[in-house]
Amino acid sequence: MGGEFLGGGATSNHMARQKRYVKVGEPVHATARGADRARIFRHGFDKRKYLERFALVAEQEGVEVHGYCMLDNHVHFLLVPTNNKLAIARLFLRVHTWWAQRFNKLTGRSGHLFQSRFHSCLLDSAHYFAAMRYIDLNPKAAGMVADPADFEFSSAHAHLTGEPDAFLVLMMANWRHRFSNDPRRYREFLSETRREEQERIEKALRNGFPLGAEDWIAQLEQESQRRLRPAPPGRRPVMWRTA
Repeated sequence: MGGEFLGGGATSNHMARQKRYVKVGEPVHATARGADRARIFRHGFDKRKYLERFALVAEQEGVEVHGYCMLDNHVHFLLVPTNNKLAIARLFLRVHTWWAQRFNKLTGRSGHLFQSRFHSCLLDSAHYFAAMRYIDLNPKAAGMVADPADFEFSSAHAHLTGEPDAFLVLMMANWRHRFSNDPRRYREFLSETRREEQERIEKALRNGFPLGAEDWIAQLEQESQRRLRPAPPGRRPVMWRTA
């Protein structure tokens, strides 16, 4: 991955399913939502317990947390797997199986808590920061706070104050490099958000394809021998031939 991202190296070439592609050392925007948009957290205590377990399992699986936010019915994370392409999938499987069982027991409900699997997309360096902005602005966009720094369960507080996150070991090296360790510069960056950028992020999360520059995606396609973008309307997907 080019540009300013300071993440790790190694390569990995399979997708867990047809449209999902993950590489070790490269950032992923991941989100999960309650079934039928139902609440998955009742209050702040629930969110603290979830984050406590998420932090523990992320460390065990070798997944860095670069950003996050937790609303009542969904979560967003900016993650980097450091040693295994399946680490993020295992992280969500472990945490969400545990949380669904716990939540159902506490509330006397049964059945699926989460809406299918989590959704995710691989990011290039420019969209790494676009995803960080999207995630940190999510509580404000939902009308929960006027200032993202005031939202307790989000990386926005650390990014806008420079203080350590209260719940997670938040990876800040890329943020410090991009914004010269100055929360004021990041606040200016948050004010530059554009609807087109938000729509690209939301579309990539829905379809699971990497989000980045065309030449970067083309390079990923060559590495993986897979189509990693939607086929043009009326066209059959390219069937890659491997040597």
